[in-house]
Amino acid sequence: MSKAPLAGPVARVLVDPVTEASLARVWREVEKRRQRAPELRLALRWLFAGFVMSLALTAAAFAFWPRVPRSAPSVASVASGSLLLSDGRPLGTVEAPEGGAATRMAFADGSQITLAAGGRLEPLASSGSELVVRLVRGDAGFDVVPGGPRRWIIEAGIARVEVVGTRFHVARSTEAVRVRVERGVVLVRSARLPDGVSRVEAGQEVEVRAAVVIGSAAVPARNPPAPPSASQPLRTGETAWREEAARGRHAEAYALLGSGGLEREAKLAASSEDLFTLADIARLSGHPERARAPLARLLEVFPSDSRAALAAATLGRIELDLGQPSSAARAFERALVIGAPLALEEDLRARLVESWARAGNPAAARAAGEEYQRRFPNGRHQVDVERWLGGRPAPSPSAR
Repeated sequence: MSKAPLAGPVARVLVDPVTEASLARVWREVEKRRQRAPELRLALRWLFAGFVMSLALTAAAFAFWPRVPRSAPSVASVASGSLLLSDGRPLGTVEAPEGGAATRMAFADGSQITLAAGGRLEPLASSGSELVVRLVRGDAGFDVVPGGPRRWIIEAGIARVEVVGTRFHVARSTEAVRVRVERGVVLVRSARLPDGVSRVEAGQEVEVRAAVVIGSAAVPARNPPAPPSASQPLRTGETAWREEAARGRHAEAYALLGSGGLEREAKLAASSEDLFTLADIARLSGHPERARAPLARLLEVFPSDSRAALAAATLGRIELDLGQPSSAARAFERALVIGAPLALEEDLRARLVESWARAGNPAAARAAGEEYQRRFPNGRHQVDVERWLGGRPAPSPSAR
């Protein structure tokens, strides 16, 4: 098979595209890059080491960066313990000055209490399941967030209000306690109510008077009640101390009762409310030892009253403060037997350990400490209980 002849001379077809000059430039560039390679590798090593170091420092800073506490605990954080205010502080005694503005308390879970001028509110207990407060006097509005883990209990002398989530008002005076509901449902308990309890729904109110029950059942909300009628006048001499106590003027009330007056009124008292008021007059005027008589009288005459356990607990604290630990222990034990609210039980059992330890009864203190440990293995008084027991922790239930 014949081949086609070339188009021209070979010298014209086979032309080398690379000149000597271009080849020299290529070799010069190769030599430059070869000489710079160690410097590049060293720079890359330092760059990589710096990157690794920065990652390590960032991780360390994140691990040890101080956790800044939030201004208000979340609902989840307070659900297992005491309900705190929105700024993280526990609720303390609140007294709204007479003639001033109302005092508002905002809680971490979104609930609120508004105390009108002249009112006084005292915390009794707070836990993951209950918040117990005492309305000493005045008018307070409660806005409790529905669906929360706590049952709210408002102690108001002759009446107790129980609620989980609603909006309502409680007004307490020397003559009566009035509960008015705006949203939801509350239960009002009192020995002066038929069957001892009344269910109050939105738009209704119930009023419990010191002498008789005005609202035997929930009725439509109305204007504040009129003062007692002229057919049943109240003698100023007999009620002056009550009026002073309702205003928070306990020293003045104590002076009005005079020498022996407090004990005399305690014997004549026809209600647990009067007895509690007399005890408050004694305690808050600087005479705690004279609070014993009305509290003991309450326990004797009204042993089934809803405030009997609270009276025993108060008596125990007074006895302990007055240096009578054995009497304090017996009072705390009585409060537990009567059936103190769950929110108070841990405090009572811890104080029982302290009382027996201070009374020099190590066996009773040990038994009380074991019971505290059994019921509250992660209780907030664990350190104190161990200290009262001489530094030896009470054995856990599994160790016995």
